[in-house]
Amino acid sequence: MKRLFQRAAAFVCAALVLFGCLAARAEAADPFAVLLIGVDTSGRAGRSDVMMLASIDPQAGRIRLVSFLRDLYVTIPGHGKDRLNAAYFYGGEELLLKTLEENFGVSADHTLTAYFPTLVTAVDLLGGVEADITKSERQQLNKILEDYNRQVGLAADDGLLETAGEHLLNGRQALSYCRIRKIDSDFQRIGRQQQLIESAAEQVKAMNLLELLNLAVTLLDEVETDLTLSDLAALAPLLGCDTLDIQGAHVPFDGAYVDETIDGMMVLTPDLPANRSQLKRFLEGD
Repeated sequence: MKRLFQRAAAFVCAALVLFGCLAARAEAADPFAVLLIGVDTSGRAGRSDVMMLASIDPQAGRIRLVSFLRDLYVTIPGHGKDRLNAAYFYGGEELLLKTLEENFGVSADHTLTAYFPTLVTAVDLLGGVEADITKSERQQLNKILEDYNRQVGLAADDGLLETAGEHLLNGRQALSYCRIRKIDSDFQRIGRQQQLIESAAEQVKAMNLLELLNLAVTLLDEVETDLTLSDLAALAPLLGCDTLDIQGAHVPFDGAYVDETIDGMMVLTPDLPANRSQLKRFLEGD
């Protein structure tokens, strides 16, 4: 009962803050960037499975998503050469940000770290996300979902997809979809992740203010982030856009890396000048 009261009080306070911020900031929302980090286990024991920079211009209705492949072989400050996803393991968000800046020349105003159960919660709160599932994706998704169901105490066959094609995925299905890798490569994997983010953005646009508030309060309670409700209110102009301009890219860019095996690890060695140049052009809209 005490926790319920606390959440209710937090909801009311958040509502007052959000309504005030919407009025104050909707006309003055500057572009900003958020580094989205997905981790497969709670705490620093896990390596970052998802590293995506979201560059957001609320007034222009413009979002640029850049996924950094975890097998990128880069210099991690203070730790020498290693895969990019080791940076989070060694030093959390701060070291990962520093590694991206020193290697690729990008920075972020905020970070948001989420663990896999949070994705399940977020998608369910949105009412699901749409995805066009191929036959091979369906088979792999179902295998991953069966394992996840067992881990959380559900029947192994709960929520398995019976057909390929267009689906409205629930949280567990979406998580399984994001984790598909064996049928292709990390390049296709991050494409699936970006596709779900684009679908989620459209779902958010369709929400009313109370639904948005509930989503914000719930998720801010489950993720590690320096974003505040005031920061989220700066996204208000996006809700008024008829069509969001969302584009995605990945680092390394095509033709700007070499597949190598170093110390027994299969890695992607990037051409840093080429990737820096293409990344700058993509983010600036050239």
